[in-house]
Amino acid sequence: MSGVTNTTTAVKAVFSLNVITAAVAFLLFGFVVVIVTLRVKNRRISSISLKRSSSDTDPLKTTLATHICLVVALFCFVIAYATQSAIIALQTRSESPVSVTPAFSYYYTDGSSPESSNSESISILSFVQGFGTILFTFFLTAAVWLHSNNLTTNGTRVNTPGTLSRLWNVLILGGILLSGFASWGRGIHVRKDSDVTFPNVINGDRVARILYILFRCVVIFSSTSVSIEVLRLFSMLKEKGSKDTTSRPLLARFVYVVVPLIWIRNAFILVNIVLIYQDVAGWSQPASQAVTFLLIIFGQLANLTILGMVLWGAWSMGRTAGNGREDDDSNYGVERAQVDGSS
Repeated sequence: MSGVTNTTTAVKAVFSLNVITAAVAFLLFGFVVVIVTLRVKNRRISSISLKRSSSDTDPLKTTLATHICLVVALFCFVIAYATQSAIIALQTRSESPVSVTPAFSYYYTDGSSPESSNSESISILSFVQGFGTILFTFFLTAAVWLHSNNLTTNGTRVNTPGTLSRLWNVLILGGILLSGFASWGRGIHVRKDSDVTFPNVINGDRVARILYILFRCVVIFSSTSVSIEVLRLFSMLKEKGSKDTTSRPLLARFVYVVVPLIWIRNAFILVNIVLIYQDVAGWSQPASQAVTFLLIIFGQLANLTILGMVLWGAWSMGRTAGNGREDDDSNYGVERAQVDGSS
């Protein structure tokens, strides 16, 4: 048995990228937990209705809902890639192919798949990783949708999302959960009498494979729909919002960074679906390595960047929306202490 320290450079790089991804996500998770804790402690929870708004700069929406989605999304993301790192470490001990995604493995030996002495642990971890990925995908998509609508409401004084948008997005977000847990549940059913991993189930069981492909297609459809709504909201903000509103540059970041990242990530999800039906064991090392790192860069690292952008946007909105009057977590406690001291 070799282990990570004695394996190939490419596998070490894959392992390192997974560890770095989990570590950065954990730091972001800690940051958003602090933000939510401060907001709850300072009772900055509810938003202001349009009728109760005292001026054109009072914000109508707060960032609490977005931050809660980010807390869950980042927690699940950390779990997913911490377990993925553990899976790779265990796989290298028996020189097994390294799992990059549930649909693709990197073969760095002679293409064989030796039986691992850690098969039970790898199997359990693979299903934990799959469970975390489903929840992460759901809450990340929800966070993008919520944050873009909140920015638009504060910038235009028009309450969004509307009823149709709410119903539609609840439907497509629910589709992510239903299709994801259907494929995961089928995997659990197949696994009950063996130590098979989630990727093995997808490759070996026709029903699980179809359900997994359905899940990935629903993710593509849902996230694309949300990204199109972001573009529509940005157009609405430019048309109905004032030119100096702080919501405009914040939503512009979504349009010029997050939306393209979602589309590129979705393109590689399609690539991943195609790879399910490919015999990657016989690929050359350069081809396997190229696909491996492309999937990592435009998969997990793209998701990490999207998480970071949503967190940055929500934090910035909390500090600057409404021309600085909204809910600056860093200043609210000081302002409240001054009021209490003068009363």
